Amino acid sequence: METQDTAQDSSQDSGKNSATARKPPSKLARKLKFGLGLTLGLGLSAALAGGWWLRQAWQDLPAVEHLAQYKPALPLRIFSSEGELLAEYGEERREFLPLKEIPLRMRQALLAIEDARFYEHGAVDFYGLTRATLANVVTGHHAQGASTITMQVARDFFLSRDKTVQRKLTEMLLAYKLEQHYGKDKLLELYMNQIYLGERSYGFSAASNIYFDKPLADVSIAEAAMLAGLPKAPSAYNPVANPQRATVRQHYILQRMRELGYITPAEYTAAVAEKLALNKDRNSSVHAAAYAVEEARQLILQSYPEGAYSMGLDVTTTIRMAPQRAADKSLRDGLLNAQARRGYRGPEARLAASEDSVARQLAAYPDSGELRAALVRKVETSGTRQVKAQLRNGDEIVLTAPDARLGGKLQWDGKRAIVEGSVIRVMHDAAKNRWLVSQLPEMEGALISVEAHSGEIVAMAGGFDFYRNHYNHAMQAYRQPGSSFKPFVYSAALEKGYFPGTAVDDTQRLLLPQETGAQPWRPRNYGNNYEGFISVRRGLVRSKNLVAVSLMQAAGPGYVQHYATRFGFEGARNPVSLPLALGAGAVTPLQLAQSYAVFANGGMQMPPKLIKEVRSRSGEVLFSDAAPRAKGEPAPGTQVISTRNAYVMDSMLRDVVKSGTGRGALALGRGDAAGKTGTSNNAYDAWFAGYSSGLVSVVWLGYDQPKSLGNATGGTLALPVWRDYMQVAVQGRREQVLAEPAGLALLDGDYVYAEYLAGDCLKDNFAFIHSSVSCGSLGADTRMAHDDAGNGGSSTGTNEARTLSEAREREQILKSFSEE
Repeated sequence: METQDTAQDSSQDSGKNSATARKPPSKLARKLKFGLGLTLGLGLSAALAGGWWLRQAWQDLPAVEHLAQYKPALPLRIFSSEGELLAEYGEERREFLPLKEIPLRMRQALLAIEDARFYEHGAVDFYGLTRATLANVVTGHHAQGASTITMQVARDFFLSRDKTVQRKLTEMLLAYKLEQHYGKDKLLELYMNQIYLGERSYGFSAASNIYFDKPLADVSIAEAAMLAGLPKAPSAYNPVANPQRATVRQHYILQRMRELGYITPAEYTAAVAEKLALNKDRNSSVHAAAYAVEEARQLILQSYPEGAYSMGLDVTTTIRMAPQRAADKSLRDGLLNAQARRGYRGPEARLAASEDSVARQLAAYPDSGELRAALVRKVETSGTRQVKAQLRNGDEIVLTAPDARLGGKLQWDGKRAIVEGSVIRVMHDAAKNRWLVSQLPEMEGALISVEAHSGEIVAMAGGFDFYRNHYNHAMQAYRQPGSSFKPFVYSAALEKGYFPGTAVDDTQRLLLPQETGAQPWRPRNYGNNYEGFISVRRGLVRSKNLVAVSLMQAAGPGYVQHYATRFGFEGARNPVSLPLALGAGAVTPLQLAQSYAVFANGGMQMPPKLIKEVRSRSGEVLFSDAAPRAKGEPAPGTQVISTRNAYVMDSMLRDVVKSGTGRGALALGRGDAAGKTGTSNNAYDAWFAGYSSGLVSVVWLGYDQPKSLGNATGGTLALPVWRDYMQVAVQGRREQVLAEPAGLALLDGDYVYAEYLAGDCLKDNFAFIHSSVSCGSLGADTRMAHDDAGNGGSSTGTNEARTLSEAREREQILKSFSEE
């Protein structure tokens, strides 16, 4: 019994143990199991979703194959004849360089700061990513970046800069795709040419020129380190705007270069100590020759309207920098001196008291070259009178003496007085280290200089200041040429049987309506000085109005007007009328220079040229005006007058300089200097047109809205500008005297066409002309009269009044004539 009980107890205990083993798991265990399963499930789902996203994202990545033929938008660049960069146009300043042409020190400086392990890691640097993440967690802010060069290429070429996780993941995927297609060198090349570096510069080559005004190949280690600091934040590390921050970053990059073994300790020390010379003109789109550059830009836009600013065109102009700088300076000085003759106009403005900075108050008054705007802070009139003022940069200056260009002393009271709050113009006298009061001129001017034998424009100054007035007076301003037009009347008269020795009556006379085709007209000489019968040569030398009018009347106004169009003058702007002999029409300085070049070039006219060559950035010649010619072959041009006509006119224009109204040109000290002054009616325009050593230059001064220049002439205003310019422009050039051509003879010591001695010239019966030859041989009168008729001319002038409108036009023109 006891055994059975024991067995039964054992059986019951075994049942209890079994029941205990089958007890349900606790809540915690169930939760753990559920959590683990959910995590695994979510992880698997996330992995599947991530894989699907990666697959889709990879498929959606942009194509990268085109980067193999990477062609960035390259700006238009305009150069002088010598290769000096004058201007750059385009939204991006860029200069693409193959990696092999980027100096090693520049590449090392960049890698030292941006991606030192670039050639060691893959598309993504996971070591760097981990290091940057830990550093950012420790500091609590974004202290380090982890983008590789390849990732930055992906971002710069294809992605935005949005700081999102999706964009960052896409950037990583695109980096892997890029490294599947391109090697490290190609990716580094793309990066160094594409990255934005401030001041509208893209790529290190452009940045080197903008910040240091030198090609990338010439940068020092210190300069390379400064440039390498720009990609992270071009504005924050701009060496001009933020020199301290830029220098700190530069020194850190140099330290990294030393640590990486790129430079030696000695090079490091020298680079840290190096003082960088920054380019002061980095923001200037036009450096010099602004008017010529603008003309060249317009020509290129006409030829390449779609891609002028992106094709990478290099345009070489005919402009030569020594003459161009002389032209700019001479014209500005001449205008300032001319303005001084009219006295000081007073301050440009009077500003109310303000707490704004002086820079903000002077914002509406930009500087113009050496003339700087200043705000008057205090005027002391007791004791030593002086003016205290501030420049826009905050510098304080004291003025104790007026500028001599003001034409008189400063006024201390009245409307023109300088008082506190006045905006004035000042300039620095470096010789005496003092500041002087000056003023901007109201009048404008132009100077244009042309190579007679080629037509190349070597200098062009279209006004006092391009940034103040973009209107190019040298090419666009049609003004009365005054007496500078007379040589073309004389040139026409030579073809009608007259010559330098012909005597013309220099006595004032009344021209009747049947002679003028309009109202009666009594032309007079400058200063009412008359000499009776004088030679044609003396008439030009002394700029006699009566002689010019008489020659035009004798040769036929219609013939002279048509003859003048050979030189390039527009017939519509220079209509048939006797006052045309005195420059009552309208010409541009360029037209006048082109026309005087005919006399300097043996009667040959060359079309004006400004563009010498256009190349693509790769060096392909797209246009060239320097076509090869056989040795001794003349440049292509048009023979508009005979060589003997040009020779005779040249001899008379040289006499104008030797003993006439152009005597101021004797300062050149050259025997071939020739030219003519010009002053229009009421002294609205002052001119000098002349040439020496094959260089033809024209100067004009006047007001945009015509008004009198006062007691001034071309000889007193324009000729000094011409002289100062030419003294620089002709340096190194040989004098050029024309060889006497066939077909000329001497009569009473002066030139005459040989056939005139045989009577082969037009016979006339003008009482105001006496000739030493007897004209009227068989056929001569008929031939020359036919020339008159064919050109719409008449020796009496009566045939010009064909219509009422022409008569009215002449009547208006008769009110315009030069007194010079």
